[in-house]
Amino acid sequence: MAGIGFQLRKLSREDTLSSMVAAAGHAAVIAAGPWLFTILSLAAITLTTERVVGLDTLATFRIVIIYAFAASLVLTAPVTMVATRLVADALWLKKPEAIPSLLLGAFALAIGSVGIGATLLIGVFQPPPGTAIVLAAASLLVGLIWVVLSFCGAVRDYRGVTLAFLFGLVVSMMASVSAAIIGFGATGITLGFLSGLCVTLFGLTWRVLTTFPQPVMEPLAGLREIIGCLDSYWRLALGALLGALTVWIDKWIFWFSPEGERLSVGLYHAPLYDSAMFIASLGIIPALSAFVLRLETDFFERYQQYYATISSHGTYAQIEGARERMHLYTLDNLTLISVLQIGICAVMLLTAPLIIESLGLQFRQISILRYGSLGAVFQFIFIACSAILLFFDRRRMFLRLQMMMLGLMSAFTLLSLRLGSEFYGVGYFVACLIGGFVAYQLADRTFANLNFLTFIGNNPSIEPASTVAPEDRRAGLFEKLARWRA
Repeated sequence: MAGIGFQLRKLSREDTLSSMVAAAGHAAVIAAGPWLFTILSLAAITLTTERVVGLDTLATFRIVIIYAFAASLVLTAPVTMVATRLVADALWLKKPEAIPSLLLGAFALAIGSVGIGATLLIGVFQPPPGTAIVLAAASLLVGLIWVVLSFCGAVRDYRGVTLAFLFGLVVSMMASVSAAIIGFGATGITLGFLSGLCVTLFGLTWRVLTTFPQPVMEPLAGLREIIGCLDSYWRLALGALLGALTVWIDKWIFWFSPEGERLSVGLYHAPLYDSAMFIASLGIIPALSAFVLRLETDFFERYQQYYATISSHGTYAQIEGARERMHLYTLDNLTLISVLQIGICAVMLLTAPLIIESLGLQFRQISILRYGSLGAVFQFIFIACSAILLFFDRRRMFLRLQMMMLGLMSAFTLLSLRLGSEFYGVGYFVACLIGGFVAYQLADRTFANLNFLTFIGNNPSIEPASTVAPEDRRAGLFEKLARWRA
């Protein structure tokens, strides 16, 4: 996040309570803007319109939005990941003129993939025409927001990014509540919600294009570049797809299990599991915000210092010292943020009965909420360590980690279903526990072996062993190291 990260570093150093709160708030928007937008708007719309439109209409509205977010996240994840990498490359090579074209190309791919996915969803579930239209429109809008939000990391106007979400949130709530009062039903409420998404999308796109105002000479250049780089970055694309699937796979398994229910519009959900797990997932947002803030401030400075020591031909002792400082600082901060997450989890464990009662849910959902809160601790560790692996370009390891996590989540969720309702949520917790532990070990090992990875393991100038004779490869390595020492 070359732009936002710089501004967050500047803001976090002002050493005032307001600046620290502002930095944390902006980091939360960058880390989970669409998530926060949806949670706050759905909660406000539900509280203000429940007596007007009834539970059935609100259930239809909510499930359409949930399906749109799930489908768009999964279908745009590969595009977003590859586009983000290309934006980082463009900034590193000092070619900002490539970014508007990349944004147009990413938009085109997102529209294509989400359009196909939405068509399949509508074909499988066959909702009424009105519901089908708003489902497709919501999926496309949210998919474009996922894409442009990844580009927003390159702009320096964190206030503009945050305001785009706030204005969209206000418009969404006002339009949806007005539609409910007038009596437009679930379709009208959803269209009101989408009007707020449009405001957010236009605001974010405007911020990117005003930061990078270079004209697009070839409209298809960005599209060709992203498609062409899928071959080089296929591990990133596939890993992002699997990671997005992991977020939703446990919900999907419950939706199409005996616990699932089919609404009148043809869409499935599992209210017993969904509502408790969505509440539990809220607890991860403060930890994610703190992690993004630390990742983009102190960690990034140590990251730069390490590679600056190498590029300035520092001694091995200097390089090792920079590596060790970065290693200890990162793991210490990850531990501190995890302690924060554990504290939030403890509060949710103790107050679970009060939360369930205040929201009008069933008391048998208390155990699901508690297991979900415990799992969120280790899911945060998994997400944080996955991000650290990407910082050091460990694409192969990142992909394997996402594959493992998807397999664990699927297997243990299915097992919890077989064991009965008292074990609902246990599968999510166990999968996150194992995944978080493995991810932490891999991140720790990456830091420990960073010198080897930098000079040999992740060095693109070193030929693969399969195409070069061992003695030639050793000679080449010695020659490269000799040139570096000189």
